[in-house]
Amino acid sequence: MFWFYAAALLVLAALFIVLPVWKFHRSSDATRSRRERTNLLIFTERVAELEAELAAGTLDEENFTALKSELERSLLTDVQAVAEASPVERAAEKGGWFSASRLVPLLMMLAVIPTSLFLYYEWGFQDELKLKDIYERTQASVDKPEEIRDLIFEIGEVIEDNRENGWAWYFLAQNLVSIAQFPEASMALQRASEYIEDPQDKAIVLSQYAFLEYMLAEQELTDKVQGIVDQTQRIDPNQVLILQILGMDAEKRQDYQSAITYWRRMLQLTPPGEESNLLQGMIANALQQLNASGQGEAVIGPRVDVELSLAPGLDLPGDMRVFVSALEYNGRPQPLAAKVLTVSELPTTVTLSDADAVGPFNISSAEMITVVATVSRSGSANVQSGDYQVRSEGFAHNGENAILQLQIADQVQ
Repeated sequence: MFWFYAAALLVLAALFIVLPVWKFHRSSDATRSRRERTNLLIFTERVAELEAELAAGTLDEENFTALKSELERSLLTDVQAVAEASPVERAAEKGGWFSASRLVPLLMMLAVIPTSLFLYYEWGFQDELKLKDIYERTQASVDKPEEIRDLIFEIGEVIEDNRENGWAWYFLAQNLVSIAQFPEASMALQRASEYIEDPQDKAIVLSQYAFLEYMLAEQELTDKVQGIVDQTQRIDPNQVLILQILGMDAEKRQDYQSAITYWRRMLQLTPPGEESNLLQGMIANALQQLNASGQGEAVIGPRVDVELSLAPGLDLPGDMRVFVSALEYNGRPQPLAAKVLTVSELPTTVTLSDADAVGPFNISSAEMITVVATVSRSGSANVQSGDYQVRSEGFAHNGENAILQLQIADQVQ
């Protein structure tokens, strides 16, 4: 489609050159013809006047002959002047379409084709277009090993042309994973992470690299995996795959409190659906294990009971998610504790404590906190325009229990 539009634009550009050249020569021919007809008409009328004067006797034969000869010379001079009026026209007369006036614009028009192609290949985005085609074919080639192998060879050619093409390495990894070439895919992801510069894209690639290395290490958090995890979290501490690695490792070590912390953070970033239901089941199972081991009773500290409701007249779908978070007042934006429920559960009392921590910090780590409740239209914990929200004033918990009454009423602009 791109080349179709490019050809159409080239034809249009050619018309801008050819048509004016053609019209110019046609108008030149027409102008010369009109001037010749006018000169001939004037000559004929003047000769007729001289003949009339000769017949009337007001002009003798000698003067008549002299004046007529003068008119003929004048007519010949005008005709020659028209023929030699413009060098361009004279060249056109001699050479036709091969005259300089026509040939130069035509050659310039033809030069547009190779010049445009040269500049496009020098400055254009043909590599990006090729990668886009590879991406689309990668998505369409799932469960088609033969097509995947063909794609791998094509991507290899792209990499040979530019070994610092991070996205080519990334798509190579995706296709290698599809045919279970995991060690090779891990190497490709490592190269992709080295050459992709955008921080968010780099974090995504690093998280996939870490997860693949974690699985290759038989779910052991080796020094190599930990190094990749640390590198990723310095860019984005909320990468879901990294949280999944840390949650799985904590569960394997029977550190259920840490596992719950990571899975709750994942739940905040996961839209409603099968995956979020699975996470809730994992959290519930870990809580049972925690209580059965007696570790659940060891979680002490401040507690905030939030009596939460919707403002009268605010009618929202019952399946919309409600995020209730405790934040450090005028401090870090990451939640100290969080819970997720739905609009259908309101009004209700939500209890936040150190047991609901979603990161390395909890309510006890902050002297003053604020509580925020958000009804999310997107189902994500990231607040967006159109969500409904309420925020409490900052207060000091003093390590004790606090009770708040919050009513969700204001829409986020």
